[in-house]
Amino acid sequence: MKDMARKSYKIPFLVFAAVIFIAASVSAVEPPPRNELEKRIDSLFVIASSGELKYIDLVQPAVDSIAAIGAPAVPRLVEKYTTKSARERLAINQILVKIGSDGVPYLTRSLHLDNPEQVSRISGTLGEIKDKMAVPELIKTAFHENWWVRSACAGAFGQIGDSAANGAVLALLVDTVETVRKSAAVSAGQLLIEASIPLLIHMLGDQFYGARLSAAEALTKFGDRAVKPLVDSLNSANELVGNLGCSILGQIGGDMVAVAVAGQLEHSSPIRRALAVEAIYNSNSSLACGLVELMSEIETDPTVKFYIARTLNKYAP
Repeated sequence: MKDMARKSYKIPFLVFAAVIFIAASVSAVEPPPRNELEKRIDSLFVIASSGELKYIDLVQPAVDSIAAIGAPAVPRLVEKYTTKSARERLAINQILVKIGSDGVPYLTRSLHLDNPEQVSRISGTLGEIKDKMAVPELIKTAFHENWWVRSACAGAFGQIGDSAANGAVLALLVDTVETVRKSAAVSAGQLLIEASIPLLIHMLGDQFYGARLSAAEALTKFGDRAVKPLVDSLNSANELVGNLGCSILGQIGGDMVAVAVAGQLEHSSPIRRALAVEAIYNSNSSLACGLVELMSEIETDPTVKFYIARTLNKYAP
C-alpha cells in the first residue's frame, strides 16, 4: 500500500499544471478538506471529473492517480457521492471500481449512511466491484425504505453472482415498485435462481414493460428448465403472459417447444397466432411445419400470413 501511495504522487507536470488551473477556475460545493491527502484527492478529482475537451488527455491519469492511493482515498470519495453531477458520479464509480476489493470494507460500512442517494450509488459500485464480501451487508440494505436503494441492491446481487443473495432477490421480485422488480428479474437470470421461474413468468404480465422484458430475458437463460412452466402459462388470463411466453419458448427452441406452441395456432388473437408461428420458426424444429402449412389455407390476417410464409420457406421451401 505504501508503494502504491508513493507511486501516486509521481504525477506528470502537465497534470499538476492543469489541476492548479482548473481548481482555481472551478467553484464547486465540496466537503471541506481535513488533511493533505484529502486536498490532493480533491485537486486530482477536479481533473478526473472534467468534461472539458482540452483536458481530455489528463482525465485518465488523474483517475489512475486517485485509484493508486487505494483504500485511504475511499472515505473522501464516499463523501463526494452526494454530488448532483452525473460526470462526477461516473468518475467516483470508476475510481472506486479500480480500487476494488481494498475499498469494500469501508464501502459496506457506508451502507448505513442516512443519505439514500449515497447508499444507492455505493450499492451499485459494490455490484461492479463483484466482491462477495459485500453480500451480507447488501442483503441487510436490500429492504431499505427507499426504492432507489432496494433497486441498486437487487442489481448488485446479480453482478456479484453469489447464491447467498438468492432469498433477497426472490423477495425483491415481488416488490411494490416496478423498477425494483425489474432489477431483481435481471439478477434472478444472472444467478439462475430456479425458484424464481414462477415469479418471472407471473412478471411477464407486469404493467411495467421494463419488468416484463427483463423477466423474459431472464427466463430465456434458464433454457429447457423453463419450458414446461412456460407452456403451462400460455393460456393465462393475462394475454401478455402467453404472448411473451411464446416468444421466449421460440428463443429456447427445440422439438418440444415447436409442438407445444402449435396449440396456439388456433388462438382467437391474431397477435398470439403470429407469435406462435414465429416461435415455431425460431425453434429450429420442423415438427410443427405441417400444422403451419394447414393453417396457411385458412389464415386471413396479413401479419400472421407473413410469418407463415417465412416459416414455410425455412422448413418446406
